Amino acid sequence: MALKQPGTIAKSPSEAIGMKILAGSNKEKTLALAQLIEDLLDALDYTDFHSKLSSTRLAIDLKARHHSSGHRLHCYGSTIAHEIRPRELQGIHRRYMQARHRDKDLAGIFFSTNGFHPTTRNWFSRLAAPAKGDYHLFGVDKICALLRRAKLVTSPDQILHAVESRVLARLGAGNLVFTAGRFYWIFRIETKRGAAYAVLDAYGSPVSLRVAFSLKRLDGSLKGKRPLNLQAREKVLLALAESGQKNIEFLLRETKEPLSDLREVMQELRDEGFLIAEPAGQPRWRCDRYSIKPEFDIFLSLARQFLDGAQRFKFLRSNFAVQMLVAGLRPYLEGRFHLKLSEEERSWLPRFLAVSPSALSYALFAPTDEFIASSEELEHSPLPSMEKERLRTQHLSKLYSNLLLRYASDVQDSRFDEVLRHKGVRGHLYRITAKAASAEELFFSMKGESYLTLAVPPAAGTAAQKGIGLPHSLNGDTLLSNAKALMHIQEFDYAIELFDRAIKDLKDPSKLLEAWHCKGSCLSSQKRYSAAITCLNEALRYDSNCKEAWLHKAACLRGLGDSSGAVHCARRAMEIDPAYEEARDFLKST
Repeated sequence: MALKQPGTIAKSPSEAIGMKILAGSNKEKTLALAQLIEDLLDALDYTDFHSKLSSTRLAIDLKARHHSSGHRLHCYGSTIAHEIRPRELQGIHRRYMQARHRDKDLAGIFFSTNGFHPTTRNWFSRLAAPAKGDYHLFGVDKICALLRRAKLVTSPDQILHAVESRVLARLGAGNLVFTAGRFYWIFRIETKRGAAYAVLDAYGSPVSLRVAFSLKRLDGSLKGKRPLNLQAREKVLLALAESGQKNIEFLLRETKEPLSDLREVMQELRDEGFLIAEPAGQPRWRCDRYSIKPEFDIFLSLARQFLDGAQRFKFLRSNFAVQMLVAGLRPYLEGRFHLKLSEEERSWLPRFLAVSPSALSYALFAPTDEFIASSEELEHSPLPSMEKERLRTQHLSKLYSNLLLRYASDVQDSRFDEVLRHKGVRGHLYRITAKAASAEELFFSMKGESYLTLAVPPAAGTAAQKGIGLPHSLNGDTLLSNAKALMHIQEFDYAIELFDRAIKDLKDPSKLLEAWHCKGSCLSSQKRYSAAITCLNEALRYDSNCKEAWLHKAACLRGLGDSSGAVHCARRAMEIDPAYEEARDFLKST
């Protein structure tokens, strides 16, 4: 059953989120406002601050100078607990215009942490240019934009994303809070157990309960509301994603949270539909076995929460994530991007995404409007089918290039190798082709050649994971393909093992020739020349005109000190192809 999405208070993040300065007294609030505005002006390259504070008005009157141009600025800031009314703006603007008569380059800014009343904005917008001067109104949206520019906070969009992925309950009002020199995001939440609130730091990570309670003491609007322990929720969800059904005693050891806090968190997660509980004795609170609800919508909520965060690799390699990717990723992507994947794409794309949290996050959540519009335009065009297929491939290459860029960033992370080892992947090889763009050629293409699952960890033995393909279920063609990929990354011992298994399974003479030849090449690279010659002779038994096998045999014979034999084999390769440059070079060097 599809999960009902939580409601939010407004479509626009700038409308949904307000701003507050929290402090123990009006004087402290005004000092905090001064610090905030100086930080904002610093981001605009202003310096040389001279300010007057008014604790009774909760306001600051500040003059500054632009660092490079030297132009002066008259700035007024207010953190009074209501939107600025027309009369309040008119008085400040009148003082600015009087000063502007003396300094024609003077700029002005009015910062309001509670924004401006619509009538105030209407009055200001109707002013003629000479009467308005170089004056600007900065409400919450513009203040947030400056804070992002100064890298002091993340965007409201990302914060709403972070909250909605963590809490499947109705969101109330949200505020960006500045206190004690730090920024926090606070959201009121309506849960089945009553009013609550959630706190994130400036960049969207959960804070401790101690910080949440300290903010509650300063913010009267949080009175009577309980804080949600988002840190404990993350620990519980990660533990259950990794280990499946577990009771509360296991989770106590795993999360190291107090029992009372943990029981409350478990009840919240059940109320919101994240968890299911299976009775396993009395008392139920101690014996019930909990697990994450096995639904793709739940996976999407957790993916939003974890794939862009510090625990992204741990979540991606969890049993729950593997099961959900096998069960629902392909149809979800096809529906989301309005495309029909080929059999080859269905094979390699999910396995590509299964090791790259950044690429998977892009595939699951990036905007698709432009991609879908182009797909629909191509679908309804009168072009011939072959031309449509060519353009379809080119269109997909744009999606794949975006995925590849994110995959490449994950490869640089030390935890990427841990994911491969956990999944039993020895090699992860993709062929990437860049071409000059023209009417006939694509500018980019990517093809997954191999995802080499050589061993599956004991914890991965679920029925869903069997769909990935266990070693014993690989057919000869897949074994040959994986062995060749291992050979390319110089994992010769593993490659030889797979070539042997492929040879036992294959029936096609051309593929048997390839398997024997490649095995001989691996042995030759290890300087096991006699064994390599045996393999190359087997290859030549399937095709005595294989010039590459003759030349590799020549190299092995030279490695054994048999120069005359080496020359004979190289000449045989030249007889098969007189233009064979490699054989000619070999003869010159022998």
